This record gives sequence, C-alpha cells and structure tokens, in this order.
Amino acid sequence: MMMMMKMEERMREIELSLHNVKLLLKEKVCQLKDQLHKNGKADSLIKDLYVENGQLLKALEMTGRKQKVAEKKNYLLEEKISSLNKIVRDLSPSPLAPMSYHFTCS
Repeated sequence: MMMMMKMEERMREIELSLHNVKLLLKEKVCQLKDQLHKNGKADSLIKDLYVENGQLLKALEMTGRKQKVAEKKNYLLEEKISSLNKIVRDLSPSPLAPMSYHFTCS
C-alpha cells in the first residue's frame, strides 16, 4: 500500500512537472511567433531600404553626370568670355581716357 502511495505521489509530481514544461513550451512558442513576426517586418524594411538605396545610387549617378555637363558648359563659357574679352581689347587699341561727370542741380 505504501508503495502504491509513493508511486501515486511520484505520478502527481511528474504530471505537475509535465504541466510546467508545457506552459514553458507554450510561452516559448509565443515568443518565437512574435520574433518571427518582427523578423518578417524587418525583412520587409530591409528590402524597401535596398530598393531605395538603388534608386538613390541612380539619382547620385545622374547628378554626377549633370555636374560634369555643367562643369564642361561652364568651362566653355569661360573660354568664350576670355575670347570675347580679347576681341574687345584688340578692337580698342588705345585705352579710353576716363571721363568725369558733373551733375548740376537746377
């Protein structure tokens, strides 16, 4: 009889232990599901950032090309200005005497 009571007590301890393990497992499953959901969101954000990064790189590349074109145009304009200044200097061989302006109030 004593042996039977010990076995029943041991059985209750095992059942309680099993119940506690099931609760822990249930909690862990919830945590893992939550983490999986968060990972899915993070994965989506990473993909969005990857796409946005690609678009920004293309925009940066285009801006670089436009800058080079603008620099080339600026250089050509500076060359034209320099040439025009030379033509103006060649056309007026003697410097003009500075003229003084007198304004009178009437």
